[in-house]
Amino acid sequence: MSDRELYLSYGLQAVDAKGRVAVPAKLRAALERNADARDLLIARDSQHGCLVGFDVNWPRILHARIDPRELAVEDSGEAVDYNVAGNAFGNLESAPFDSAGRFVLPTFFRRRAKIEKWAFFHGRGNTFNIWNPEALLADESIAEETRELVEFCMEEKGLR
Repeated sequence: MSDRELYLSYGLQAVDAKGRVAVPAKLRAALERNADARDLLIARDSQHGCLVGFDVNWPRILHARIDPRELAVEDSGEAVDYNVAGNAFGNLESAPFDSAGRFVLPTFFRRRAKIEKWAFFHGRGNTFNIWNPEALLADESIAEETRELVEFCMEEKGLR
């Protein structure tokens, strides 16, 4: 895992009427280095309501972390919560992207995250979040510095 590229950086990107949006260049470069396929996996962050994006190899790494814990719980005689793996691996969708990083946000996830005309991408190390920028600004659990960054990006695009 030490050879994985981390998802560092951010960007505010326009979303067209069909849900097409481009992954910011630095995040796209990490996606391309972490997997051979030009495929982005998208899931929903149940805590904040934003989306989570990652490369196709990340679920394998995550599974390798979860599986030993499940075996340890089974060995102890306790019940295993298989919903953890189901949510982590079943509740996601693949979105192929082109050489410019453009992809179509899956409709279900786009609606759930309330992403309309703009999407704010925010690197989180092993993954990155995709936000409706207004929802991020309204979420008081998000660090003030991150909210200020979104406000700055919106000002730069003439949205404030």
